[in-house]
Amino acid sequence: MGAEEGIREAVLPAVQAMGLEIWDVERSGASVRVLVERPGGVDLDALSSLSNAISCLLDRRDDLVPAGRYMLEVSSPGLERRLRSARHFASCVGEEVAVKTTEPFGGSRRLTGTLVEATESDIALRLPPAASGEEQLVRVPLASVERAHTVFRWPASSSKGSPARGKPAPDAKPAPNAKPAPTGRPAPTGGPARAKAAAGMSRAKAAAGGPRAKAAAGGPRAKAAPGAKVAARSGGAPWQA
Repeated sequence: MGAEEGIREAVLPAVQAMGLEIWDVERSGASVRVLVERPGGVDLDALSSLSNAISCLLDRRDDLVPAGRYMLEVSSPGLERRLRSARHFASCVGEEVAVKTTEPFGGSRRLTGTLVEATESDIALRLPPAASGEEQLVRVPLASVERAHTVFRWPASSSKGSPARGKPAPDAKPAPNAKPAPTGRPAPTGGPARAKAAAGMSRAKAAAGGPRAKAAAGGPRAKAAPGAKVAARSGGAPWQA
């Protein structure tokens, strides 16, 4: 019996007593990982209590872990769970999985598709349609699986706008005689004599009736952003900054 199987048997009663199931046990050097699950998910309080219970058990089993010199991690498998055994694959039939193989299958060593069958000796993957437009079914012996895990994809976000994001509601109507401001130019705020220079400088303002615009921050002359117009004289023709 290997170390991982020995640890599994030793901690199984404590796991079951808390209504949990063991997904996997991993032992690498002085590190021990115990992954557990249950329908509806595992909360942090349950993981903390189980970690304390397992730690007390392993502290008395020097045949399974280095005496007083091991690191224990108790957690859930996560959104993308690693598949290492026939039992793992069998529990994920119908889900999307990613598999890396030791040799090419279907022309590639990296396969991603729907797991349609899992036996004690091999798995069957339905791959997305290729250039020919036909789906491909590939069988892979478990002995040729180097690494595999389930694939989690976030739901696609809606492309439709909502009023909360600054877009008008479907029934919103513009006010009578309302005119949109020209694209790329600031909206007028009181006639050409009081047109404002675009933001990005020191909030320069055009002086009404003055021969030139004065900078609010003490600069010699207000500068407008490309496309913005400033009135040099009250009632006079605007000039391009």
